[in-house]
Amino acid sequence: MSTAEPTVVHAYGLVPAGATPAVTEGIDSSDLATLDLGGLAAVVSELSADRYGPAAWRHHAEDPRWLEVVVRQHHAVLQSLVEQVDVLPLRLPGIHESVAVLETQFRSQWDELAEAFDRVRGHVELGAKVYLAGRDRHDEPSGEEPPPSTGRDYLQRRLDSARAREHVHAGRQAVLLDAHESLTRAATHARVNPLQDPALSGRGEPMMLNAAYLVSRARTEEFWEQARTSAEALGLEGMSLEVTGPWPPYNFTDWTWPSDGGSPA
Repeated sequence: MSTAEPTVVHAYGLVPAGATPAVTEGIDSSDLATLDLGGLAAVVSELSADRYGPAAWRHHAEDPRWLEVVVRQHHAVLQSLVEQVDVLPLRLPGIHESVAVLETQFRSQWDELAEAFDRVRGHVELGAKVYLAGRDRHDEPSGEEPPPSTGRDYLQRRLDSARAREHVHAGRQAVLLDAHESLTRAATHARVNPLQDPALSGRGEPMMLNAAYLVSRARTEEFWEQARTSAEALGLEGMSLEVTGPWPPYNFTDWTWPSDGGSPA
């Protein structure tokens, strides 16, 4: 952009000071830079104030297409970072009037930022979703049954069928809980998120679990091994397990910009 064009500084996340991750570009193909804060460094880029400043954010607050592009490009930077170094992702919008304002804001919140970074240091986020895949071994009919001879016989069969469904449901819940607890033991922290409907999950099957796990980089193979074991047990109960990641630790980053300053400008 032209040097005369007004700009804002966008912050993506914090990484260890001295880290030199190979990330090529940020939002709107902007150049990335690291701002050394002493012990930590902020990954930032300079953006057009007209297109990404406070007024632009207010104008596009209800424009899902504009927001989707910005979110995707912001995430792409963080995803590239977490594949190379530890990162504390910063939430959108992360805009500041200048580097000086950003640095002042970070230093004023230094203790909170350092504490938040320490919680995710040496860790990545892995996600797990469980879906009801279809019939399991309990659902299969036992064979041809003669039609009920009496109303009592019909009602008894209905009652037996309802009890069988309750048994299957209880069995699934027990295996699902055991899978989540096993994955939690292989992680440092875990968080269960609301279930997604098919429009968000992209899957036609009902979602049974939507969880995130903060996993030490040193224990990721242990986590994946436990996931494989859990997937087998879930499969026997008609469920499928989908594990994704590593991701930036979004679900375990509770630091936000203070309401009396900072971002957005």
